[in-house]
Amino acid sequence: MDRKKLKQFTRLTALFLLVVLLAGCTATPDTTTNTQNGAGDLDNVPFPIKGTATPEVSDAPEATTTGGIINLPQGTLTSDQPSASPGWGGLFPSGQPGFPTPTPTPWGGIATITSPPPSASPTPTPFLLKLGATGPEVKKLQQRLKDLRYLTGSVDGDFGQATEAALKAFQSRNKLSVDGIAGQQTLNRLNSSAALPARPTPSPTPRATATPVIRDNVYLKLGSSGSDVRKMQARLIELGYLSGTPNGEFDSVTEAAVIAFQNRNTSYSDGIAGKLTLQKLYSSSAKRTSTSVGIIGTSIKRGDKNSAMVRRIQQRLKDLRYYTGSVDGDFGASTEAAVKAFQSANRLVPDGRVGSNTSEVLFSSKAIGAGSQVTPTPAPGESGGMPTRIPHYTNVTPNPDGDYVSLREGESGELVRILQQALKDQGFYKGTVDGKFGYETTLAVKAFQRSRGLSVDGVAGKGTQRYLYQGNFPAGS
Repeated sequence: MDRKKLKQFTRLTALFLLVVLLAGCTATPDTTTNTQNGAGDLDNVPFPIKGTATPEVSDAPEATTTGGIINLPQGTLTSDQPSASPGWGGLFPSGQPGFPTPTPTPWGGIATITSPPPSASPTPTPFLLKLGATGPEVKKLQQRLKDLRYLTGSVDGDFGQATEAALKAFQSRNKLSVDGIAGQQTLNRLNSSAALPARPTPSPTPRATATPVIRDNVYLKLGSSGSDVRKMQARLIELGYLSGTPNGEFDSVTEAAVIAFQNRNTSYSDGIAGKLTLQKLYSSSAKRTSTSVGIIGTSIKRGDKNSAMVRRIQQRLKDLRYYTGSVDGDFGASTEAAVKAFQSANRLVPDGRVGSNTSEVLFSSKAIGAGSQVTPTPAPGESGGMPTRIPHYTNVTPNPDGDYVSLREGESGELVRILQQALKDQGFYKGTVDGKFGYETTLAVKAFQRSRGLSVDGVAGKGTQRYLYQGNFPAGS
């Protein structure tokens, strides 16, 4: 071969190699059809073209051919198809976002990828909390409502009717749509510093009650009965000093309620409802209390259910270590057993019922706790010391004029010895007649006073002693 032909062969070879390098490796389709619609020889086309036999693939987007340039929808090239090399005159930088990746063809055409129009992003589902919802997000909602004083129930993660009512109150106060549903707008306001808290609930002012006509020389006291007592009891219940149903009988529990009212509303506390006490009791300035001193009317007994008074009894028995069950307001066998144990320890009739006498002792500051002669804590709303050991006693001497001398706990002497003996003779005192007025003597005096319709204060005053020794009711005692 001469030099000229060799040079021409070298150029053709170089041109062929250049075409091969530009075209890259080609994929052979599954079909051998090579003539259709004037397309020429398509055996070496690296991808299917419309009108040719299609490989066994899923419904792929079809390519279009325009002027020797094949346009393929994005995503039709497979991993074994050639990708464009960098360059192409700087017009189509390979791999740059927003530009199609060109693919050269064996015959000098350029295959481009047409990007499909962007699809609309799906609309996110709005976040809502409403009746019936549960979970940690509900707990967060409830806690925030509780912090703002709209919710008074428990933070349990359960969106119930109480939570819905609290949310509606919040929405109304904060000028939002009142639907009881916590949408994004409600949640944004709820969790912002601009959220308005619930308005404080004003304490109800006791209404004035018509004062009954009472003569100046008539007083309601222990042993009294009738419509005036019943009306007085109703007013004491209304103000929170008593529980139960008015029965018109001025018993020891009613007396304790009168004393509690006087302690809070007057400068004296003798347990007698005279004209001044009653005028204050029925006035609009009468002060309320949140602690009832006891129950009047029917006894609380086994079988009573869902009762606020039963819960108070259970809690008090629990404080005194007689009751270990749950404070659920249901008077069952365990509550009855605890009441009987308390009654036995406090020298009451162990019938398992909480009547006026049991109630008075149970809620007093001197109720004896289980396994001890000392009450662990005073009853709610009461003041005064608990029974304790008296380190020394004060000797009391008789009155030179022969009149009775009031005797009380902490005193001693012959007068106390005589008092103890009289109480023992009548079955009220079980201790030793030692002339020392201790807690046992106080209980005996109170039991005597209670049995005779006297003021139950545990102090052997002139009236109590006159009744104890002489048996007649002392006027004005």
